[in-house]
Amino acid sequence: MLNILAIDIGAGTQDIMVYNEDTGFDNAYKLVLPSPTRFFASEIRKSNEDLVIFGDTMGGGPFTRAVLEHLKKHRVYMTEKAARTLRDDLGIVRSHGIEIISEGEVENMSEIAKPIRIADFNLGLLPLFSSFGMDTSFDVIAIAVQDHGVAPPGVTDRENRFQLIEEHVGKEIESFAYFDRVPENLSRMNSIFESVKRWHKGHILLMDTGPAAVLGSLEDERVKAKKKRMCINVGNAHTIAMSLDETRIIGVFEHHTKYLDKQKLGYYMDKLSQGTITFKEVFDDGGHGASVTGENQPEIISVTGPKRGRMKGLGIFSAPGGDMMMTGPVGLIRAVLSHSGRGGTV
Repeated sequence: MLNILAIDIGAGTQDIMVYNEDTGFDNAYKLVLPSPTRFFASEIRKSNEDLVIFGDTMGGGPFTRAVLEHLKKHRVYMTEKAARTLRDDLGIVRSHGIEIISEGEVENMSEIAKPIRIADFNLGLLPLFSSFGMDTSFDVIAIAVQDHGVAPPGVTDRENRFQLIEEHVGKEIESFAYFDRVPENLSRMNSIFESVKRWHKGHILLMDTGPAAVLGSLEDERVKAKKKRMCINVGNAHTIAMSLDETRIIGVFEHHTKYLDKQKLGYYMDKLSQGTITFKEVFDDGGHGASVTGENQPEIISVTGPKRGRMKGLGIFSAPGGDMMMTGPVGLIRAVLSHSGRGGTV
């Protein structure tokens, strides 16, 4: 029976579920912690000295803002891999005043600056689990993060992000999951994959956070009972909506949550279901974009995510496994079961 560790790493929290096929969701272990980007941002804000930052490429957001603020009074040194957390273009990183160093220089630089090792995956979770008698010999470690990808010259991060999403329109949601492989242009996922592969001997699945939440919301019994559905994840930073026929993506749009209120989201949802939403209108409004293959009037609308309360009334509040905060991990587990030939049924 598969023993799965699923971690959904968002902008505000990292949501963790340990799932075993023997016991199912009712006895799955669950944990919600601050996201790595918030934790490391806090570490930087508490520092009053020069910093040398090394480790993996991880999520930016609060961490990036904390680094740039720290530069106003102190020097910051970063290895190339860590620096790509801020931007994939290291020329832009250097323009902020950050000094890029090699991995071999970290030890010496740590004598003159406070060392901070960054990573999306915290290995401290494993001894924590073990201290409670949990089996940490996981068959699969599944992790969801948002990855804008490495944008080619002349393409913005927002445009590149949506191009990565648009490739999956017309396909099954599970196509967003990468099982024991990651495309080269997904720098954050690649960093996690290589880091976990160094010590984990089992399988690894990586998936984008938005699609993982949409896939997870389908496990709500009310949503599962319908064929045509619209699923929206209102995250702390991003909102994604998918129009689905079973699990096939008919249309999708992604926007920044801070730019959306209930009325605007409802407007975009109507245009998504009608098949008339366009990339330009969402992108010009500050979002990532939209793509649709046709009309798909939903029999049910599911709303999940930590900011779902702002959108009350637009649909049902789905809570797969009985816990809204576990929507992403449930989606990851469903993707694992699908890719391992178990049919995607939890």
